[in-house]
Amino acid sequence: MDTNISMLGAIIVAVISTIIGPTIMEYVKQKFRKKKGDLIKKDLEKNVIVDQELRSISEVLDADRVWITQFHNGGHFLLSNKSIQKFSITYEITKIGVSPASQVFKDIPISLYSRAMNKILEDGYIYVSDFDNPCIESYCLKSAAYATGTKSSYIVALNDIVTDRCIGTIGVEYCNKKELHQDEIEFITEKSNRIAGYLSVFLKEK
Repeated sequence: MDTNISMLGAIIVAVISTIIGPTIMEYVKQKFRKKKGDLIKKDLEKNVIVDQELRSISEVLDADRVWITQFHNGGHFLLSNKSIQKFSITYEITKIGVSPASQVFKDIPISLYSRAMNKILEDGYIYVSDFDNPCIESYCLKSAAYATGTKSSYIVALNDIVTDRCIGTIGVEYCNKKELHQDEIEFITEKSNRIAGYLSVFLKEK
């Protein structure tokens, strides 16, 4: 009797191990893949929205390069828990033949561009119509401009729609000197508000 019970137990364990167990595991894997796939699809849909806005700016203003930077945590300092504040280009549109700036501006400490960041936080923008003109304030961005072949740059803050805190910037750049008219600057400002709204919502979504 005990032998029969033992054999029955062994058979049940074998069935669970060889049939039921893998079936359950496969079901769990499929659910995980679907959830992960849905998240990726959702993120891609968000990215397409921002990409379309950047392409609109590029086309209307005939820009050589349009990008978005976002601020983020870059780890912590060795002797304290204080966060290292950094920024990276997270979205970018370029004309054919124009090198992307995103390859250069990735995980950059904000402290390296403190003058420019302070100007953006105070006034909400930086306009440099000619980096070659020594009479025009460049806010220590000249070396970065030369590294990317930029002659004119228009940078506007992206502010969270709820807290009004700066979460990044949008930049419109030209490889040749370009001075934008007031209506074009207003267009960038309107687009920056629109994009900031999208990013504010995206960052808060789970």
